[in-house]
Amino acid sequence: MTFDRSPLEWIDGRIPVFAPCSAADRANSRYDRDFNVPDVYTGIAYGHRLFGDGSAEGLYRTMSALLLASAPKTVLDLGCGVGRVLYDCAPALPETQFAGLDLSYNMCRRSVQLLNGLDPIPLPGLERWGRPNIVFSEPRQLPNVKIAQASALNLPFAPLTFDLVLATLLLCRLPDPVAGLAQMIRVLRPGGRLLLATPCGFNTAEPWSQFVPPERLREHLSILGLRIDEWFENLTYREVIDAHGNAHDWRVRVIATTSLV
Repeated sequence: MTFDRSPLEWIDGRIPVFAPCSAADRANSRYDRDFNVPDVYTGIAYGHRLFGDGSAEGLYRTMSALLLASAPKTVLDLGCGVGRVLYDCAPALPETQFAGLDLSYNMCRRSVQLLNGLDPIPLPGLERWGRPNIVFSEPRQLPNVKIAQASALNLPFAPLTFDLVLATLLLCRLPDPVAGLAQMIRVLRPGGRLLLATPCGFNTAEPWSQFVPPERLREHLSILGLRIDEWFENLTYREVIDAHGNAHDWRVRVIATTSLV
């Protein structure tokens, strides 16, 4: 599993960058404007370890179970965020090569700390939410995981690279979800699996007509050469944001497919 182009720059000398963002762009990004933001998402994604809170576990364990059941040899976690699915699955499949991609510089940094690190990770960004002195003390060293910064709309891989592609909570965040889905299929091998989980929180009108009515989406996936293996609605994903338990709830659609082309 190799990139099909050279990185345009590097983050901290170790994370390849394929979609560089200016300092101004990062300052305006909800994920990159402040390194405390990854602290918050680390608290959400790893809440079971940090606080004994299982609110997000239904989603992450569902995606991990679907991945592990496929026993793939190459995996792309697109929009990997703070790397929760990689953290769970890469140790269980040590012969599998995993690539985690995210557009956010800070999410990539945090993923590397969690997945290729030794040192405990202080999370000072959680103090403002009533959780002071929180430290993630269980980083992992996973030699079968590579993290890169890249756009989901221009993946730095040749066609037919991966046995499995997953996108957890990504599709509705893309400026062009249709183009993003096409990129996922482009890098997927025949017989490979595409796993999607989305709360369908689209910000523009067009995707609602293409992705939200189940019949339209089923037809769209079929035209793209995907067989639907599993589909279910309304998996609750809860982002607990503070020590009082205030939270955002998302109704997530989960789809597991196989490429027939």
